[in-house]
Amino acid sequence: MKINRRTFAEMLGGVGVMAISAPTLAQVKTVAVAIKNSPKAAFVPATVNIQVGDTVKWTNSGFITHSVTFDPAQAAEASAVSLPAGVASFDSGEMEEGATFTHTFTAKGTYKYVCKYHEAMGMTGTVVVS
Repeated sequence: MKINRRTFAEMLGGVGVMAISAPTLAQVKTVAVAIKNSPKAAFVPATVNIQVGDTVKWTNSGFITHSVTFDPAQAAEASAVSLPAGVASFDSGEMEEGATFTHTFTAKGTYKYVCKYHEAMGMTGTVVVS
């Protein structure tokens, strides 16, 4: 039995193939942020630096309900939350113990967020996307 070994380009019958450049799985990353209660309610780390296309995953490791709120309308101080121009606000909702929330950032800029339940205690965070 004879096996015909042709290249992929030959099988396409001369149709041109355009290479498309896209981030590989190795280039896209997920950064973990812990939501802690002790010694004080905080996002750890408070600031993360990522690239466009990266994801941040928040995990509530404590027993107190928290939120990850990127919505000025839900913050006690609207100025505590900021988003790059054109980016819609978003929120994790109530996060009980062990809950996780992920968000993939698709626009460059600085994102400031709060826990809407503990903002007055200084529970704020920042995501810098470049």
